[in-house]
Amino acid sequence: MKISLKIFIVCVVALRLIGCNTDSIYQDEQYKTLVYLLSGSENVFATSYTLNEEEPVRYISIGCGGSNSNEQEITVTLEPNPAMLDEFNSLNYNYQSEYAKLLPADRYEIASYTVTLPASSDYHYVRMPVKVRPLGLSPDSIYFIPLKIKSVSRYDVNEDKSDVLFRVAIENDYAEQLVPTYYAKSGTMTNPVTVLSGTKLVQPLEKDKVRMFIGNETYGNTTTVADIERLSVVVQILEDNTLVVTPYGDSMEVEMLDNVNGYNRYVPELLQGTTKQRVFYLNYRFRLRQSDGTFNVWREVEERLIRIED
Repeated sequence: MKISLKIFIVCVVALRLIGCNTDSIYQDEQYKTLVYLLSGSENVFATSYTLNEEEPVRYISIGCGGSNSNEQEITVTLEPNPAMLDEFNSLNYNYQSEYAKLLPADRYEIASYTVTLPASSDYHYVRMPVKVRPLGLSPDSIYFIPLKIKSVSRYDVNEDKSDVLFRVAIENDYAEQLVPTYYAKSGTMTNPVTVLSGTKLVQPLEKDKVRMFIGNETYGNTTTVADIERLSVVVQILEDNTLVVTPYGDSMEVEMLDNVNGYNRYVPELLQGTTKQRVFYLNYRFRLRQSDGTFNVWREVEERLIRIED
């Protein structure tokens, strides 16, 4: 009986020692300071740049993990990492025409690739400014600035978060690229008579311009650049909120109409009950160029587009 009691006591002590050792390992890992780059799935960090400014600034966040703040100042240096984009494209796309693109170097500016995280800061991160010139970027392309941690002055790097694909998207007051903007459409089109219904994707081009398909045309997996150029129009919003519609490519002619009173204007705050809606009222006609160079018949459009809000 005494022997059994002694064995029991030894086992309890051993389990406690093992438990203490496990706790120690856990605590060491929990409190360890690790430097990382803030990102989401596949180490992508996406942000949107407004076309309302010539050179808007957004930020890459560099952080240090651990339950306590870093006791010493940390200097972190980043560097470009184009190989990361190559790997992303090979994993996510089947054809080169679908690939995400490297944002051209003349489109952005990072004044310094080195940042400093102060010691014992209330914040566990610091931001690196990235200035972008968004005018002229295509809403049909995905742009990245791939970066990785080159060096840290002290502590270790979280290897799982040591690089980032910094995605650059564009937006204006009427549409966004990062979260696609849809408008509920209603209206008619002639030759033949067609009821316009459903939703329409509207994409930003410039501060005061958006692009959309004509009629009930929609984007799909088989949509090509040629389809976009042939079947899209550009809507410009003037300072007085009147609208001008022009062809996106050279395969279409467009003329403005005034068949409907109050159309060809943008209403940013149409009161409907207790809600405010953003609405385009469009009235124009278009005709498409045929393969032999001639144009087919004019088709008149009367269309109302109400922005679908979150």
